[in-house]
Amino acid sequence: MTALACQQALDAVFRSDPSVQAVLGNPVRLVDAPAKLIAYPFAFWRRWETKPLDASLVRSDEHIATLEVVCRQAGAELAREAVAALAAAATQARPDAVGARIVLILPLYCDVMRSADGRSWFGLLRLKIVADHI
Repeated sequence: MTALACQQALDAVFRSDPSVQAVLGNPVRLVDAPAKLIAYPFAFWRRWETKPLDASLVRSDEHIATLEVVCRQAGAELAREAVAALAAAATQARPDAVGARIVLILPLYCDVMRSADGRSWFGLLRLKIVADHI
């Protein structure tokens, strides 16, 4: 259950962050899955892994979440800006999650690459999130 709570909390952080809004629009184009009619650039959750942590008396989960940014502009700059804005917002956030207490958000990996068709740029941001069950 902490995965859904953490995702919703991070969604709220990203949607309210001015730096993320500057790159991904206002309202922020953060979707569950890519869609044909969405404006570019946009971000979506590519993958979300969860495993239990048994390090204390509190039940905790470790989440490895991957966000993908899709841009259609020439050059990688906008994808880099979007990944940097998302990483900064996540790092500075102390979100409230219903049913969980987020104790750590740490960017693990960032990458920007050209798509196979050569028309788009993708940005990846992988986050480590530790949340206690409450």
